Amino acid sequence: MAEQVRRGDDGAPERFQAMMRAADWDPRVSEPIVALLRADSRVTGALDRSVAGAGLTLPKFNVLMELAEAPGGQLPLHQIRRILVKSAPNITSLTDRLGAEGLLRRRRDSADRRVVMAQITERGWKKLEGATPSLLAAERRLVHGLSATDRRTLASLLQRVATVVQED
Repeated sequence: MAEQVRRGDDGAPERFQAMMRAADWDPRVSEPIVALLRADSRVTGALDRSVAGAGLTLPKFNVLMELAEAPGGQLPLHQIRRILVKSAPNITSLTDRLGAEGLLRRRRDSADRRVVMAQITERGWKKLEGATPSLLAAERRLVHGLSATDRRTLASLLQRVATVVQED
């Protein structure tokens, strides 16, 4: 027979409550973090589904967008890693897959042979052009219930959080 778990007044197990008190837990601090993580998961899923019809994943779309926005459609790999909206765990394998699909080409920089450059190909442009309208429509759906002021406030608050994390 399973051991009975003693519960505190609010229904949570006493051991959990003791652990949280010992760790100096403030639920008012955790609440926005948990909400942010839930939102990130749901937003990422929605955006990933929006580009899947074009045969892309969100990380692939992200790399192609960064390349498309760059002068000459090319960037050093180390710079792509730094500017991605959401960091890919392994930029080398991601760009390898994009290269194998013919969506980008990699080459050594002529000025510094140690630097590997990635450049979007015509096929990459076509994939990106096919996926972008769906992604932008998904973005509009995701913020549909927010006023313009709410969107600006949310963006400002999240940028502040990102800045604090970057400085850590």
